[in-house]
Amino acid sequence: MIKHATHDSRRQKARATLASHQPTGVSTQTATETIYKMAEVARTLKSATHVMEKLAHLASGTNEHLSLLHWLVLVRLSGAPTCKQMELKSDTKIAAAYLTRLLDDLTRGGLVRRHRSSSDRRQILLALTERGKSAAFELLASLNDAIRPSQLDAIEHLGSSLEQFVALAAGEGWFGNGPSPR
Repeated sequence: MIKHATHDSRRQKARATLASHQPTGVSTQTATETIYKMAEVARTLKSATHVMEKLAHLASGTNEHLSLLHWLVLVRLSGAPTCKQMELKSDTKIAAAYLTRLLDDLTRGGLVRRHRSSSDRRQILLALTERGKSAAFELLASLNDAIRPSQLDAIEHLGSSLEQFVALAAGEGWFGNGPSPR
């Protein structure tokens, strides 16, 4: 019984502390609804990512189990005989360390070849192998047939909405790098 009373006392202190840190004009109900909505959106984004990766996998017509970023790298590399790794990083906006990991995967899978530039040994040049070219071109051809204009519009709309959300978050200083929230 004493243990139960102590537990209730701790709960009351926690509620009081939470209430004292509550922003003006925000109710607990609104905050609760917000966290539920955020979790719902996060789950939906995860599902959307899964659907898009599945679409890319089915469109590829291969047994390759690659992520969308693997496919992005293959498609970008299919546009030229060779590409500098730094150009690929810039074009795809993939962080350098993660790009290296993706390229390691693709190299191990026999889809990409790396070699040092003969004119500048610091530069790494990338090229698709025949298998990589085949996979990239198969994906592109099948994707044109598989994706409907309404799906493409939905993907573009989702992308625009997410970009706006991220810009808003950054602009309002949610992450400590902009003006403070109102």
